[in-house]
Amino acid sequence: MSAHVGAPLAGRYVLVDQIGAGGMGSVWRAWDLRNQAFVAAKLLTHTDSGMLLRFVREQSLRIQHPHVVAPSGWAAEDHLVVFTMDLVRGGSVHTLLGDHGALPISYATVVLDQTLQALAAIHEAGVVHRDIKPANLLLEATGTGRPHVRVGDFGVAALMDDVRLTMHPGAIGTDGYMAPEQRLGAPPSPQQDLYAVGVVGIQMITGLGPRHQKGIPAGPSTTGSPG
Repeated sequence: MSAHVGAPLAGRYVLVDQIGAGGMGSVWRAWDLRNQAFVAAKLLTHTDSGMLLRFVREQSLRIQHPHVVAPSGWAAEDHLVVFTMDLVRGGSVHTLLGDHGALPISYATVVLDQTLQALAAIHEAGVVHRDIKPANLLLEATGTGRPHVRVGDFGVAALMDDVRLTMHPGAIGTDGYMAPEQRLGAPPSPQQDLYAVGVVGIQMITGLGPRHQKGIPAGPSTTGSPG
């Protein structure tokens, strides 16, 4: 894919630098020649029919909400398929945890509240995200201001009451963030996303990844002299 760096993909998108990668493709900062603006561009790494069907589903999930990053356009050239979305410039909750460890409860509360707002809109649209985790909670660059979270990466999202994209049962999601029934290959449901939010919440306030969590941590102590 590096052959397209510096040359317009589909005559429109110039790939500038890679900003992320996953099992389904790589994410690039790209210059949109038509709109004269930077966007995030996700390229598929495989072209099998199942992957392309997921791509079609993902690029069609255009949920309009201030805390959601959904695909806004797509293009194809030769064996490459790309779809684009807003470029979120503040990193992710994953990078924040890596840099700082456990986060203040007040900060985590805002992040969780905005994530739940996003999921309410996603679920209302008949979609289950299925991969809520710190890396998919993107942060706008707000400096020292109030955090602004946007849920991204709908690569394994599922439409409720629609055809399954897998031909056999199996777990779809990220190990550690999947609800027990999701790990067993159960049909997608909004409750699975909410389970993942709980895991992320514990991770934010303790700094512990899913494998090291031992249930819900105790809240602030209420003992001591009244203020």
